[in-house]
Amino acid sequence: MPIYEYECITCGERFDKLIRSLSRMPAEIDCPACRSIETRRLISAPAIRTGDGGGESEATADVSSAKPAVFGRKELNEALAKKKELRESSS
Repeated sequence: MPIYEYECITCGERFDKLIRSLSRMPAEIDCPACRSIETRRLISAPAIRTGDGGGESEATADVSSAKPAVFGRKELNEALAKKKELRESSS
């Protein structure tokens, strides 16, 4: 069951939509903020799990514990927001 990320063209709201079956994917996705059907699906990074979540092995012992175990949509959105803030503060 994939989760797709959408953006409303009318109000700019970004939101996720769980699609239970690709064969029953709705033709129109409405914005939860303004109810507009003027939305577009965004290209987003897949969630990637690193490691097996178990104990450390020699191969993973050198990996920094500061890195998140999963880098997905949430982390990508945070990085993009931080980049946008930096651009706006430098102008």
